[in-house]
Formats: sequence, C-alpha cells, structure tokens
Amino acid sequence: MSEYLITCVRKGAPTGAGHRHIIGVGIGAQRVTVQDVYLLMDAGHKFRTVSPTTGLEVPVAKYRCCGIDTLRSYADKRWDDNLDALPPCP
Repeated sequence: MSEYLITCVRKGAPTGAGHRHIIGVGIGAQRVTVQDVYLLMDAGHKFRTVSPTTGLEVPVAKYRCCGIDTLRSYADKRWDDNLDALPPCP
C-alpha cells in the first residue's frame, strides 16, 4: 500500500457552528476529495502531514463532524502539522 503526504487543504463553507470542514486535499500536484481519501484509506493506503519545524509525521484519519465526512490529524500538541494549519490548495 502507499502512503501519501497531504500538502494543502480545501475547506467548505462555514457551518452553523462557525467552522469549516475539510472537503478536499492536495497530494503533491494532485487534488482529491475527502471521499477519494476515504476510498483509498479503505483500500489500506495511509495519509499523513508533517511538521515543518520538527519534521515529525502525523497520521491523518477519517472524522465525522456535523454529519459531514471530513479528515483530521491526530492530536499531538503541535499546531503546525495539523490539517487546519496547512495552506489552501491552489
């Protein structure tokens, strides 16, 4: 199976709760939807982010929020490897 580094994110419109869900990600130059990532995860592929300050890798997991399938990185007390800290995909 493959492992993919997520380098940017696409977020949807703000929810009634005032936050935005990740609806797509960038893996290098490729852009994929959260649904695509779920299918790849179900097939055994792994996704991660990396901290630019420490170089540490953090796994990315499926997450359901507000009834929407989205993604999240595992909590590790480092802000700069979280999916929310990644730049928007061009």
